[in-house]
Amino acid sequence: MLRHLFMWAFLCATAPFLCSQGIDATDSIEYSISPHLLEEVVVKASSTIGKTDGKVIRPSKEMLRTAADGIDLLRKLQLSRITVNPLTNSVNVSGGGDVILCINGVESTSAQIMAIPSREILRIEYHDAPGIRYSGAAVVIDFITSRQESGGNVFLDSFDAFGKGRWASIDNFAAQYNQGRSVWTANAVYFGKRSDNWLRDYEEVWKYPDAIITRHEYGLPVTVSNHYLESSVNYNYMHPSGNILNVRLGFNLDDVPNKEEGDRHAILETSESEQGVEVIEHTEEHSIQPNLGLYYQHKLSDTKSIIFDAQGSYVRSRMLHEYSEDKIGESSHVTGDKYAVKFLGMYENRVGSRVWHVGVSTGNTILSNRYDYDNFVKVNINQSETALMGEYSNRFGNWGIMGNLKAVYRHLGQQGKSLNRLFIIPEINLSYRPIDKWFIRYSASMDYKMPLAAEISDVEQPIQSGMVRRGNPDLRPFRVIDQSFDASFESDLLSVDARIEYRNEHKPIMESVLFDQGQFVRTYFNQRSFQRLIFGGGVSVRPWKDHLSVAVSPMLTRYFSHGIDYSHCHNIFRVGLSVDFSYGNWIAYGGIMSGPANYMYGEEIIEEKDMNQIMAGYKRDKWSISAGVFNAFINYWMESRNLSALTPYTSKAHSGRNSSYLAVKFNTTLDFGRKTRQVNIHQNDIDSDSGILTGTK
Repeated sequence: MLRHLFMWAFLCATAPFLCSQGIDATDSIEYSISPHLLEEVVVKASSTIGKTDGKVIRPSKEMLRTAADGIDLLRKLQLSRITVNPLTNSVNVSGGGDVILCINGVESTSAQIMAIPSREILRIEYHDAPGIRYSGAAVVIDFITSRQESGGNVFLDSFDAFGKGRWASIDNFAAQYNQGRSVWTANAVYFGKRSDNWLRDYEEVWKYPDAIITRHEYGLPVTVSNHYLESSVNYNYMHPSGNILNVRLGFNLDDVPNKEEGDRHAILETSESEQGVEVIEHTEEHSIQPNLGLYYQHKLSDTKSIIFDAQGSYVRSRMLHEYSEDKIGESSHVTGDKYAVKFLGMYENRVGSRVWHVGVSTGNTILSNRYDYDNFVKVNINQSETALMGEYSNRFGNWGIMGNLKAVYRHLGQQGKSLNRLFIIPEINLSYRPIDKWFIRYSASMDYKMPLAAEISDVEQPIQSGMVRRGNPDLRPFRVIDQSFDASFESDLLSVDARIEYRNEHKPIMESVLFDQGQFVRTYFNQRSFQRLIFGGGVSVRPWKDHLSVAVSPMLTRYFSHGIDYSHCHNIFRVGLSVDFSYGNWIAYGGIMSGPANYMYGEEIIEEKDMNQIMAGYKRDKWSISAGVFNAFINYWMESRNLSALTPYTSKAHSGRNSSYLAVKFNTTLDFGRKTRQVNIHQNDIDSDSGILTGTK
């Protein structure tokens, strides 16, 4: 026994040096170079390893064999906080926040993750306390993959869903060619969705100083649709020393001719008149976005490296909003240009389990939006941020610690006014592993949020007759404190996760409704406080270890929203269910999932009907096909409520009597040439928010 322990210790200590000298592909030790490992190289271990900033997950051979692509593999992992929407391939995290997808440490998109053949995925690093490298993200999911040194592949994937009066489609194409140290890739994905029977019912009360008017809208069917194209070409060069250069050129196109949240047709009845009048609202949005990314990693030694990451993007957008009651209405047209540049430079030093990061980052965004309705208004906004940051992590026996500190200078300028602040932002994570299968962690962080460009815009947008939306240039930054405690148990047949999260926002920017000069004004103020308490977790059972798994993930969220003149509390409870089955070449899966639109903020509460999916199919090494149903036997709806004292309303958008889709998914991979296991890298970090103040409800 002692001899075996010494042998494993020797392998763990010498694997990096052996690999740096070159290991033949036929060697029995599987090794990959990752630019951002969690804490150390793992040669052989449990399928899931808890770390101070997350987990390292090694998918089983059966998962890799039966997964259609990288996103499908993520669904199979059944992570308790992660929801994968198969209709859009979007990845969301419970409690909200940004999810960053990476390939070998560099930001990517769901389209690029889909294009990874599952057999080339070595492991997945799941960071739910990402640290300074990905500052601001709630979760980072990093796919560590192999690399082809010659030949290449072509990947095609198509998901199509059809229902009565509606359809949705996701089509993905990717090609890769490898020649020695260089890799060229091209990727394009199209997403389209259309529904001809989208309805919205609306109940609202307008409380004037001398009268109260009730408004009830009975929804009529309208068409909603959107189309999205994302494409990129990528060049990657990796030297045997570990130096990596990556260049990406991308182009995105977003076309929304009928917006789901901004199109409606209804008959309006009010307390002032017994005769109904026709209400029509129409919103369309269009944008194009070229973008460029440069990434370079330089190895100074076996333990030291520096990273440079530069991103640039341009967004050209336009929005049209029209509203009429009884054929009397108004419209507004907004066009905008947005330029964004980001840069990160970081030094990394790893000695055993001790890791130091020191870095500097800077970013600048310039917005120019033109609002055209009764008169012409031009708004120019400049936002910038510069940060100096350091991070330290280490392990002491069964204990782990990670702490970082940032000094951040943020600037927001508009129409001759400017808002400048220097913030000191700390974060700490403490973890403990009492025995091999248990893992416990506590995390705490503080941040300061600047106003959004749309909120601080010194402009007014009409919503409908008698109501406008107005920005507030006097908004101020606010403090956010996040704390969480989580514990997990992992075995071959059972996984259990439990998590408690608490968020406290001091003087947050939330909406209020005022009555000003004969009309209702929806605007923004620094309110008193906002608090959110989440009790969540998940249980995953694998009764037939490699072939059947069942996961249940309940979550209860309690909200406390305290404004200048209001105070509200609300609970939202959700339960997710996932079942995955495979045997031989046959696959099947199903589940119930909650979308991201379940939250409360300020006086607004948004909840949506849980979605479901059942699919079954056949999987071979180079292709797979499956069919099933999406949203079986349900009428999908999304309800929005506002608790304003002056204009409370309830809006329920739904898709008629039946929301079911018949779905078919097919993909294939065509390989050519010889392969050698190394590391691959892709890249994407795009700022696509246009910063436009909208006139929709």
